[in-house]
Amino acid sequence: MREIFDSYIDNAFDGYQQAEFKFKQFEINYKQHFPHCLDAAILDIGIGRGEMLTCMKNWGYRNYEGIDISVSTVNYCKSIGLRCTLVEDTASWLGERSENFELITLLDVLEHIRKEDTIYFLKFLRKSLINGGKLIIQVPNLQSPDGQLHRYNDFTHEVGFTEHSMRQVLLVAGFDKFQFYGFESITSKSVRACIRTRLRNIFWQYIKITRTINGNLNPRILNPVLFSVVTK
Repeated sequence: MREIFDSYIDNAFDGYQQAEFKFKQFEINYKQHFPHCLDAAILDIGIGRGEMLTCMKNWGYRNYEGIDISVSTVNYCKSIGLRCTLVEDTASWLGERSENFELITLLDVLEHIRKEDTIYFLKFLRKSLINGGKLIIQVPNLQSPDGQLHRYNDFTHEVGFTEHSMRQVLLVAGFDKFQFYGFESITSKSVRACIRTRLRNIFWQYIKITRTINGNLNPRILNPVLFSVVTK
């Protein structure tokens, strides 16, 4: 896996440029959960091409930083003026920063952690948050109709999550305050976007009906991406 992560931008993304559509998506989904104080210590783990770091910077936060185990992602994000650090062991790095952060974002990262290390890793995240601090966790949603597409799209994915399995690991890691949301990817108010939203909702209702008929599990959130807002 180290060989893949060392050149992650080359093998996992579509080039050395940020996905600008994510800026609006992150604003709609996440900005409301950020601290009001612009001097709050906030951290992004698993920075990718730095879209979340760019949002933190553009939203006016003065004490933001990012960490990643990938040389390529850190070098790229530094090249576009973002504050970030290469780390060898994320859990150990967090362990040295007890009760340091008011908010941590963990977007498309937890699914890369080995199952046997997941709860251990979440405990270090909890330890590094101040009391009342928040953790935002974004993962592929395996209860969505085509969840397997996200689960297996990246060879480095180790595990998949539903609301129930996410709740399990959060509780065991010591968290007891969390909410689950479907990540809204449609940000436009155009006619085309409204039609797409309407058709999507009809499709999701169909999925729920078929699951009810089959006596299957029928969870609430069907968005391809699921996120949790967790409070210490």
